[in-house]
Amino acid sequence: MKGWTGQEGHECREVVRALLRTPVLRREGRHGRLVDQARRHEEQLRIWFDRQLGWPLVVERDVVRLLKIPEDPGRFPDPAVPSSRQCALYCLLLAVLVDCDRQTVISELAERVTSLTTAHPGLRRFDATSTRERRDLVAALRLLAAGGVLRSPRDAGVTADSEQAYIAGIGNALYDVDHRLATSAVVCPVPPSQAHGPEALLRVTDGESGGGARNDIELRQALMRRLVDDPVVHLEDLPAGQREYLLVHREELAAELVLGLDTRVEVRAEGLAIADPRFSDIEFPAASAVSVAALALADLLAAEADPVQTGSFVVGHDRLLELATLVAQQIRRVVPNLERKPVDGPVVLRHSVPVLTQFGLVDPHGDGVLVRPVLARYRDPSGRGVRVTGEALLLFGQDLDVPPRKDKRQTPPTSTSEGQADGIAD
Repeated sequence: MKGWTGQEGHECREVVRALLRTPVLRREGRHGRLVDQARRHEEQLRIWFDRQLGWPLVVERDVVRLLKIPEDPGRFPDPAVPSSRQCALYCLLLAVLVDCDRQTVISELAERVTSLTTAHPGLRRFDATSTRERRDLVAALRLLAAGGVLRSPRDAGVTADSEQAYIAGIGNALYDVDHRLATSAVVCPVPPSQAHGPEALLRVTDGESGGGARNDIELRQALMRRLVDDPVVHLEDLPAGQREYLLVHREELAAELVLGLDTRVEVRAEGLAIADPRFSDIEFPAASAVSVAALALADLLAAEADPVQTGSFVVGHDRLLELATLVAQQIRRVVPNLERKPVDGPVVLRHSVPVLTQFGLVDPHGDGVLVRPVLARYRDPSGRGVRVTGEALLLFGQDLDVPPRKDKRQTPPTSTSEGQADGIAD
């Protein structure tokens, strides 16, 4: 890391950031320059990924592949995440691509998947006559295309139209197959051929056992993996071993992230957070009525925090509905409908909470929602509340008469230090 200075350091950090967002970089298209940079600095990059994250890096002439294994897969629910059926078809397609030529079409792949699932009683049979099944197959094919395993020899728009025609039962689509990328498309701690079941494919170590230098390395890498994937780590979410390690080494971990990623890292009583839009997969708020409502609700939820305590807290169902009703009253002048439903408290609640959950700002709770400290980043800095005017949908500016809180908060114990009681997101 000491050698990451000047132009060399700039190029290495560019490649690292790109691979953390897109684990496969291909020379064709917009990543050609980054592939060249990765090849120039291959040794330094391999060392960094191996030491800091424990992820192997494969650098070839035209492709750079980071073999990522998320530390905490599925932490944030995302409506864009493939369904279980699409994931199964993704793996089945990889299995049948082994015997395909350098070019193939959807109908051929569908036939091969049908034969494979028919031959194995333990697999759910693929039914190409079902529109839903064809739609899921195309979704899996698009995932393979996004990873570079499949490429369209035609214009992207033509391929998309052909895929839609296949879903409708009247068309087909042609693909080039990259067999080399197909062999590394599935990354897991145990090779699938050696796993005794699906559970064996997941990371099972949490750093709770053992000791010594090796255990410290595993704890460090686990925390770094969490940070570059989330990128917010709350102490209260961590296993005991990782939590203890972070409390002792968080300044050191933050410095390593700053040096390796050229980013800003916030160190707070509740944990660590990377504060850098370059590490965001999606933007919030997006230009939609639902996101406007979600941001307005986030502001009111942040105001529910007790200023003398840190950590997550619960907002009960009744209070949550009161706040959602208040949001509805403020935004309905310019946002009369959410997802074709008239704006009221229950509608705001139904559509806003999933957005906040997707970003890890709240979590489901039996008594309501668990509000995470990072939500404070989305509060109104002026303190004047929600305002919506014109097409810009400005969110903050008008005073609100917020009814007093009725719920008794439940605050999980957390670590607090003087001067750091405002939470990660301040």
